[in-house]
Amino acid sequence: MQFLSFLFDKHLDKSVLAIAIAVSVVLLTREENSKVATARAVSSFLLYPLERAEDYFTRIEKLQGENRNLRELVATLSHERERLLQFKDERNRLRKLLDMREDSFYRFLPCEVSARSSSRFHHSITVDRGSRDGVRVGMAVVGCRGLAGRVSQVFPDFSRILLLNNKAISVSCLVKRSRVVGILEWERGNLFRLEYIGKEEDVEVGDTLVTSGLGRLFPKGFLVGTAFQVTEEKGGLSRKVGVVSMVDLNALEELFVVIGGRGWDNEDLYDQLEEIEVKER
Repeated sequence: MQFLSFLFDKHLDKSVLAIAIAVSVVLLTREENSKVATARAVSSFLLYPLERAEDYFTRIEKLQGENRNLRELVATLSHERERLLQFKDERNRLRKLLDMREDSFYRFLPCEVSARSSSRFHHSITVDRGSRDGVRVGMAVVGCRGLAGRVSQVFPDFSRILLLNNKAISVSCLVKRSRVVGILEWERGNLFRLEYIGKEEDVEVGDTLVTSGLGRLFPKGFLVGTAFQVTEEKGGLSRKVGVVSMVDLNALEELFVVIGGRGWDNEDLYDQLEEIEVKER
């Protein structure tokens, strides 16, 4: 060991050259496949730090880009929030002047699908929330993208939900762009038709449908579907409007039960958020 230490301390360049020559001679005397494998192993070993450094700087650059995009998004959402708060105040003032009922928003109770109906035409599911959680018959049920159905039966620990693709359900819908009202009826799968649309009424392919709130079966303003086909019916008095649901009704796993109304000035939601933040800390 002392001899090797002496060589590397006093004759580093010559020692490295000698080792390189010895390794080269050993490689030259080996078989072709063994030479290639050894060369690959040596090159991988020598280049590994460079590859790691390249990956590190690539990740840093990617994270910096994502950071810039997130800061831009936060600034945009902050500005949009202020605009919405101004619109909210203006709307509430106008409703008060017109002596209209105070506007409200809803609480969403998360639930999971625990069972599905085996009937082909009586589409329903069972969720793991019941009367103990505040669920009541008639409450709307939504997915992440839009309306899914309504509560038909409630038990202490679970509830049964009739889905939109159930013949027992009809939904009064509003075309978001033109404010035309029609009744949504199921056809097959995730496809529906919008009934009672006159020939002269303004409905186009791509229009978004939301719940109208008429009949009080469903709260107003929840996304329902998108018009994908608009054709003239025989006789020329009405139009046939094909609609595809926003929610994939055949692949539901997590849903939300829409519970009650909450005033815009109610502070309970903010108190709950503060409690969650404190727990996370």
